[in-house]
Amino acid sequence: MRRACCTFLAAVLVAGCASIPGADEFRSGVAALPDAALNGPVTDGRARFREIFCDVARRNAHVTQDDLLCDSLLWRLADEPAAGASSVPPMAVDSRLRVFVVTGAFSDCFGPDALPYRSGIARMTGAGYRIETIEVSGRSSAGHNARQIADALRAASPAESDRILLMGYSKGAIDILEFLDEYPDLAARVSAVVSIAGAVMGTPLAEKGEWFYRKALADTFAARCDPGDGGVLESLDPTVRRRWLADHPLPRHIAYLSLAAFTTREHLAHGLLPFWKMLAPFDPRNDGQILIGDAVIPGATLLGYANADHWSIALRIENELPHLAARSSGDQFPQDDLLEALVLFAAEALAAR
Repeated sequence: MRRACCTFLAAVLVAGCASIPGADEFRSGVAALPDAALNGPVTDGRARFREIFCDVARRNAHVTQDDLLCDSLLWRLADEPAAGASSVPPMAVDSRLRVFVVTGAFSDCFGPDALPYRSGIARMTGAGYRIETIEVSGRSSAGHNARQIADALRAASPAESDRILLMGYSKGAIDILEFLDEYPDLAARVSAVVSIAGAVMGTPLAEKGEWFYRKALADTFAARCDPGDGGVLESLDPTVRRRWLADHPLPRHIAYLSLAAFTTREHLAHGLLPFWKMLAPFDPRNDGQILIGDAVIPGATLLGYANADHWSIALRIENELPHLAARSSGDQFPQDDLLEALVLFAAEALAAR
């Protein structure tokens, strides 16, 4: 135990010298994609998603007129295809589409502000979208939470004509993938899955922090949230995730979409900086929890890379964690716009299929 603790602390200290690259250096890079042997090659949907997201963000005045391609919000890497000659407005969402957003690790430990896209879901519901949250156990394994997703979908009683879109934030993405495998009767009803900063391939932090979590943080969370089956970090272990993906082919009838994130120092929450430094030796393009190469579902359509950290892409937890969630820039990523753009892209992709 002492050795594990020393290893964890040493990793933090060694990574302490890492510095976050600037925007120009980041933009010179290219996409990081999973092994095509796991579930087929990734399709590049970045140019079209940029069009849709910019359309939404511009409509809501969250981008300036001179930021025509929303470069301040979506990274445009060196290998991103150019957009088409004429921009086509996003289509209206099919009224049959029913959207469920699955929460991530520890979400139930930090109150309602830790629910992904809380305000966006309220806004879209008010606008007529059928969208709701599935709250899963924040400290449980993916298998445990797969059962909770199945129970939630059964309780929702979708109509035969409904087209189900599952959106998983962080660990919620792998909970969804395990659900698809363990409940094929319900998976047959699912039309599309969106991973948002998803821990698809796990995270090295799970390996490095297992001992620290069990010996230090578990007691901290004890008074805040139910321990569940305690399998959260094991489910996030990269070896476990890669083995699971190799052994469990994903259903072919589903459209898979993935959005990752990374950001510069001024937009990174103070509380995520130590974790960014621990991940930096693997790839400085991480959101403080997940490497971008681990956030894409094999065989999915890559939607792009948000200029955001792991919290700001989906959560508003500044009230709950005012110091840890603070950022030097003070900027807020337009999460509501992002949620709407993700739903619009998914609807368009399903229409094309």
